[in-house]
Amino acid sequence: MAREPKLGMPFEPRFLLFFACADAAVLLFAVVGCRLTSIEVPDLAGHVIGLCAVIALVQWLPLYWHDRGKPDLRDAALTVPLGLVFAICLPYALAVAARLGAGNELQDLRLSGLDQSLGVRVPGIMSWATHHWIGSLASKSYGLLTPFLLISFLLPGLTGKVYPAQRFLTANLIAFAIGTPIFALLPAVGPWYAFHFEPTSTQAFCQKELLLLRMHGPYLFHPAGIVCFPSFHVIWAILCPCALWHYRVLRIPMAIFAGLIVLSTLTTGWHYFADVLAGLVVATIAAIAADALVGSTSSRWKPESVETPQA
Repeated sequence: MAREPKLGMPFEPRFLLFFACADAAVLLFAVVGCRLTSIEVPDLAGHVIGLCAVIALVQWLPLYWHDRGKPDLRDAALTVPLGLVFAICLPYALAVAARLGAGNELQDLRLSGLDQSLGVRVPGIMSWATHHWIGSLASKSYGLLTPFLLISFLLPGLTGKVYPAQRFLTANLIAFAIGTPIFALLPAVGPWYAFHFEPTSTQAFCQKELLLLRMHGPYLFHPAGIVCFPSFHVIWAILCPCALWHYRVLRIPMAIFAGLIVLSTLTTGWHYFADVLAGLVVATIAAIAADALVGSTSSRWKPESVETPQA
């Protein structure tokens, strides 16, 4: 006989339904968009099967906590499969956005001009970084955003921090909804394109993929960091500390790390200063809107009711 779950707080499905609908919308945009814009996805069936398998593997955790009568742990764990679907769909959706914005003029000259009007030149910052330990340290942090994202996504979800977990997902969704249309309307390659310095092999690959997406005809999908304006690197560097702020012991190191990642977008030559400013604006709007939206989807988890746990 199945064991009856322990009594706990009632299950509130509003956030689950909200984000499941958002996931479905992003998935629909990616699938239909790829089909309509002639973006060919190799082994699409295998990708779908893999996605279903991953969701099935992580789905046992919220079911386990529900059975144990732990609603906080259950609701936090539910953000893991929801976030996985969103993360997997995101690169395809951005490729579709690049295709939809193919008719818009590249904005590199305007962005580089805006930088110089503000007294900032990316090549100069890159040169400074090669001779200063802070700049060198920042450059090394650029590639560490992915593990930072994973920790920010998984830690609240696996430790029962419901509000931070839900807010992080929602802020990412809002940032995607704001940033993707801007990227499609104002496409750009990167500072090396306007300032004419030698790109790295990865930057050259991203440039090639973006320019291929802007051409007519079929395009074979390859994951690539094609977004320049606004900088999603900056957006995520701001949103990650918001997700982890409830862990007191992590506050100072992650704030420093986030600052280094923001600086790294310039020291590595990946972004214009204008991209950074736009990323900061989008991240701020997304964080504020997520606070309001997540608070409205649950009567238990409002910003003012969250207590900061002891480290």
